[in-house]
Amino acid sequence: MRRFFALLCFVGLALSAVAQKSEDSKLSVDLYGFIRNEIFIDSYKGLDAANELFYLVPLYVGQDDNGADINEQYSSNLSAIASRLGVKVAGPEIFGAKTSGTIEFDFGGIVKTEPTLFRIRHANMVFDWEKTRLVVGQTWHPFWGGGAFPSVAGLNTGAPFQAFNRSPQIRYDLLAGDWTVSGAAVYENQYTSKCFDASNYSSPTQAQRNGVMPELVWSAEYKKSGLTVGAGAQIKRIKPRMTVTGTAGKFKAEEFLASTGFMAYLKHASDRFTITAKGYYGQNMTHLTFLGGYGVATRDEVTGEETYTNYTNYTTLLNMVYGRKWQAGVMLGYGGNLGTDAALYDEGSGKGIVTGLLPNVQDLARVAPNVALNVSKFRLVVEYEMTTANYGAGTFDFSDGLYADKHRATNHRCIAMMMYFF
Repeated sequence: MRRFFALLCFVGLALSAVAQKSEDSKLSVDLYGFIRNEIFIDSYKGLDAANELFYLVPLYVGQDDNGADINEQYSSNLSAIASRLGVKVAGPEIFGAKTSGTIEFDFGGIVKTEPTLFRIRHANMVFDWEKTRLVVGQTWHPFWGGGAFPSVAGLNTGAPFQAFNRSPQIRYDLLAGDWTVSGAAVYENQYTSKCFDASNYSSPTQAQRNGVMPELVWSAEYKKSGLTVGAGAQIKRIKPRMTVTGTAGKFKAEEFLASTGFMAYLKHASDRFTITAKGYYGQNMTHLTFLGGYGVATRDEVTGEETYTNYTNYTTLLNMVYGRKWQAGVMLGYGGNLGTDAALYDEGSGKGIVTGLLPNVQDLARVAPNVALNVSKFRLVVEYEMTTANYGAGTFDFSDGLYADKHRATNHRCIAMMMYFF
């Protein structure tokens, strides 16, 4: 009830500001958003969020005593929690720059246990000079890739083949004709790097915060006459543990882990046909909603001191859409796990000490054809999404963190999504 009251107050303030627009020509406020409903049916329980609306991959958890796959289970749902409300503000000139801001909410939650939480999606301010731009606040991670992302029915928007992350950041854009060159310092919020600590002082963003430095991201994009080409690189540092324990006792951990990532994309849009191709390659990119992670490479048995090694993963996607009022589209995605950079520590359990987002998935693929109808402020999309993942099975290889055999898990999802924009 308190969340609903807060929403009403927010809308009331926004509408009040709109009403006062004529009294202050230097400030304008626009309300926007959409009402979104989607119904789906799945054949396999998955790694997901938001009451299964945000589906990543089928989640293999093993077989019962009869050999039946436990998570091979049909489920369905109808939900409106992805509905969205936002406010865009255009303000006066400050420091010689045009100023603006955005604050946007939905009901998608922040964790699996709170799938209907009223949350902030975007909250940022922009200082726009003629040839440069400064963005401060929460917005899409630079690896989102501007306007070059898949057009699909699912709330996952192509994840885990497409980066999905909104984070607090300071980004500086250099605008040079058809080029935009950017540098950003990014911190984590909802989408986080993983850590080994599970004690009561742990929090979802602890690994990145204790790494001290922000994630540093550089990107460049060329856009002209329907063609968009972009590329980027990032580096981050995390601290996997606060403490370590050995035979001599418990000690403060001092080890950090650095990782890098790269992306490139191409999009061409004509009157009726749009094609988007995209690829990612990097280490420990779980904060971007990619699979992967890292593991313990060495350990001192006396002090417990550890060193760490990254898993390297890659993903590729191709998205094609044809039509305007009636549209037909398809997204194809494929990704793989290339293993760890160094050998993993063997503590005698038969498997390495690893963490992340399903680092035991060896490869994954998706096919998602859809048909859409667009009429004025209304959009309806019907889609079939098949996602399959090969989980590591059998003997664990400590030299690279991979497995000798694979077990395939596949989900078939049918979804209908309806949106009304305002």
